[in-house]
Amino acid sequence: MPDNDFWIGQEQIPVDLSLLLTYSNDEDYWYAPGGDALRVYTVDTLNTNFARPCFALGERTSDPEMEDVSGAIENTLHELLDSGATPEDVYRIMGLVKESNLSPETKEADCHLSSSFAFRIPYYNTIYPIDLGYCIDGNIVSYEAVPESVATVPENVDYPRYAEAMESHVPLPIATQIAKHDFSHRQADILMEAARSPHVSPETLETIADKTLSSGKMRGLLDIASVGKNPLDFRNMDEQTLKAAVSVLFHGGKDLPVTELDLAQLRSVDLALMDGASPAEAMRAAEKSASAEPKATAASLASEARDAKAARTELDSQSEIKDAPTRAEKADGSL
Repeated sequence: MPDNDFWIGQEQIPVDLSLLLTYSNDEDYWYAPGGDALRVYTVDTLNTNFARPCFALGERTSDPEMEDVSGAIENTLHELLDSGATPEDVYRIMGLVKESNLSPETKEADCHLSSSFAFRIPYYNTIYPIDLGYCIDGNIVSYEAVPESVATVPENVDYPRYAEAMESHVPLPIATQIAKHDFSHRQADILMEAARSPHVSPETLETIADKTLSSGKMRGLLDIASVGKNPLDFRNMDEQTLKAAVSVLFHGGKDLPVTELDLAQLRSVDLALMDGASPAEAMRAAEKSASAEPKATAASLASEARDAKAARTELDSQSEIKDAPTRAEKADGSL
């Protein structure tokens, strides 16, 4: 049961950090699992009417009052960045900012401490460097252990799916979305496959990891990346056109201007390639087909016009026959 007496609850702990903590301590995935425990600290410049909790991973067996606070914060920073966290994630979870992003006025007004940690001296502003250009803009005024009953993964979050994603080297933000079921099962499988592929860069994976895309389109973009093409160039294609483009690329058309062809042309090129034509021959066939299409369209329109005219003539003829007087009517009229 959660510790209801502690000043923060499970809902205030970032889900991605609770997942990362559980994963780092999981004996099923590590020969020597970590002995990490969650720490919460507050920074005076981040507090308003309420304390704004920031988090780090400390050692489970150590006393927070005796812990190397700066070391714990630095290690957590590296753990997050190594797992694919963004600078925005680092600020949201830990309250750390890039010193280069601070205004000149802030840097001039604040005091720099380089040798001693300032959380026991909360009476003046401090910029405390951590590592990799990140810093704490202020003083840490509290640092304590979070009860393990609070630092747990919420029940509605799929930790096994998260662990599977992390084992596939999916970045932390995307793995967290998978655990929260922001992606369908099929979409998540494709993302894990993409993360394992040596052909997929982090930028490409981020392009594919769009929950508004269908699983079919995700698969198509992954296939595009696997042949060395940039998925961004194909992202606006509909699913059928993308599927045809992938087929052309797989059948030897990597040097063709695939993104400039429509669905009919792609299918024409693909059929030619499968019949043994060279890419250049297949492209010429598609161009001939495209140039012939307007003529065929005009002929079709002319044929439709002739058919319509014939139909009107037939209707007029039938109308005249219907309106003509019958033999009886003629006889009556002659009387």
